[in-house]
Amino acid sequence: MVAFAQFHFDADKQILSRAQQVVPLRPKVAQLLQFLLARPQQVIARETLLDALWQHGEYRDAALTQSMAELRQALGDNAQQPRFIRTVPQQGYQWICPLTQVNRNKRCMIWATFLSIALLITGGTIGYVSQSAPKPVMAQEVRPALTILPLNNDTEVAANAWWGYALHAALTARLQSDYQLVPPAQQTEANNNRQIALTLSRQQQRYVLTIRTARQQHKIVVEQLDMAFDSVADQVIAALNLLPDGHASQTRRSETASQDYYRGLQALDEQGSRLAKSYFEAALTQHPQHQAAQLELARITWQQGELAQARAVFSGMDLSKAAPAIKVRYYLYQAEFSKALGHYAQALADVQLGLDLAQRHQLLEQLATAYQLQADLLWLDQQWDAHSKALNSAYALIGSRALAYQDAQRAFYLANPPVAGPEEKRLLDLQSSRQVLHNTITYYRQSPQRVLLARALFAYGQNYLVPVAESEPSLLEALEIASSLGEDYLRKQILTYLGFYYIQLHRGDEALTYLAQVEPEPQWLPQYESHWLLRGMAIMDGALTHSDAPGLASAIETFEQLLAWDKVSVMTAAHAQLMLGWSLIRQGDLVQAEAHVMQAQTVYQRLNLADTLSYTRYTQMYIRLLRGDAEAALAVIADPQNASHLELLYGAAAAWFVQDNTLSYQLSELLAAREHSDALIDQLSQIRAGSEHTFQLVSTILDKPYSVYCQSSWAL
Repeated sequence: MVAFAQFHFDADKQILSRAQQVVPLRPKVAQLLQFLLARPQQVIARETLLDALWQHGEYRDAALTQSMAELRQALGDNAQQPRFIRTVPQQGYQWICPLTQVNRNKRCMIWATFLSIALLITGGTIGYVSQSAPKPVMAQEVRPALTILPLNNDTEVAANAWWGYALHAALTARLQSDYQLVPPAQQTEANNNRQIALTLSRQQQRYVLTIRTARQQHKIVVEQLDMAFDSVADQVIAALNLLPDGHASQTRRSETASQDYYRGLQALDEQGSRLAKSYFEAALTQHPQHQAAQLELARITWQQGELAQARAVFSGMDLSKAAPAIKVRYYLYQAEFSKALGHYAQALADVQLGLDLAQRHQLLEQLATAYQLQADLLWLDQQWDAHSKALNSAYALIGSRALAYQDAQRAFYLANPPVAGPEEKRLLDLQSSRQVLHNTITYYRQSPQRVLLARALFAYGQNYLVPVAESEPSLLEALEIASSLGEDYLRKQILTYLGFYYIQLHRGDEALTYLAQVEPEPQWLPQYESHWLLRGMAIMDGALTHSDAPGLASAIETFEQLLAWDKVSVMTAAHAQLMLGWSLIRQGDLVQAEAHVMQAQTVYQRLNLADTLSYTRYTQMYIRLLRGDAEAALAVIADPQNASHLELLYGAAAAWFVQDNTLSYQLSELLAAREHSDALIDQLSQIRAGSEHTFQLVSTILDKPYSVYCQSSWAL
């Protein structure tokens, strides 16, 4: 017997106990614990553990990962702040908790003597009674035959099979006194219809247990694969009505609520949140304290604009006895809500609570979701290094064999489309994203999951490597599906992105058509300010393309109103300053234009937005060329090797105007080495072909800074 902290472990019986209560462990997990306890403070390599406990099998590594997660969960250990098992990076694991050997010899001898005497006395008494009293004739009890088939694991994660073994054992223990349990190999045609088939699958980051008999089928949502086997076994027994139940009506209500909850989750993927909401409301009618349904209802209500109701649900939930998976989901849903409202500090605090809890309980799918949400928030909060770390952590979990690889890849790229903007700080493999999402679209087209198809089409349309001939119809189809299903929150996201998309294509009128359908509300601060920035850009684009003076005045007014709004974010204000500067260049007000561009540049420098900063640099160069100050334009270029296309274009022209032909050709050679530069080189040739070095050629020949927003006139 070994003691540590509040635990005792009986190596002979492979039993772990705490406060005289047995802590259930699978045999392999108990063996893992025994192996570690026999080697305290030693760093044990993974290969050593695999060779000792998992000599064979295709999924040995995943089995060790799963078993270590189960053991930590049983001990209440946290991998980030361990009390019992420390992970040594690149090396293995180390048992770090002090051990105490419990001396049982003397106590065992006393108990053995006592039990021997007691058995002698009892045996004598029983012998006397059996000789004196006639044996009663017992009628043989007839119990119905029942076969529990092995669980079919459809999660694509082999390590999850352990949960099926444990559930099978729990069902056997509960039913063996009322049924004659027949192993599958001994089934006959006579009892073939009395069997239970179990299948474990996944839905919405949850596990779904499908129970089938010859006459019935039920689905039970399992929030997490933890040690609550008895609870799930009771739900299976109640669903099939296998045992007499004194609380039949309550059981039926709970079972009905469970079925409505499952249908709600299914509707979220297939028919949309409008139908899903009715299912979750029905589940709560039957079972008002169904916390999982409460959370889904809260999420749907805030996305439908019912903020007060969502807040009431969140604040009214008592999580003191909730399962860890429910608690994690609670924090992540609250974080999403706060993010949509623009309350980034509160959202980051909530997501950190969910992240810590998911790590502590090894809830890997929810952990991946938490990292992705944290990355989004850190991006919005301009914490670039922390953003990269969080996104890399989310991506690293894709490679974990504890997750279904294809599902994890789909979920990652659906949740992380390329950012809508010029800055390339979101660390994504766009080529991999394109291929995964293309396959995802094919996969969802063959399933009833219409909402997920719309999300896949939306993400695919945002990938910059996808040609316009594919991205545009993808976005429009996503919009059509979201609209037909009543997915208003997703519909507005797609409409907003379509506004940005058509601005990049210099199709401002179409951008305005889609933006006009959004009807933004000020309570959603990020969406509201983004909408008005894009609306001003679309008006500006159309006005610049068609030389529309009234339209240009309208764009300037839109940007000025956005800058006057007391809730506008620093980043959006900087973008508005830049757009306002471009509009004023077109109006000929170079003094005001430069002042606004310089204000935007100050923000971009402080936030280390290297790509966007180049916009302000080449805009300054263009303004100075229009003024005839080529030397001042050249002074802007600090690093020609890393300068943008337009910086090199304007720099080569400026060098030509000051008759520094050597520098002019050096800069034009750097430009010619870039992709998509042919049109810009042609413009330089026209400048050099002019009979005079006149600055009037700048406005008539060279591309203007606002004509290549997102470098679209030549990149797309």
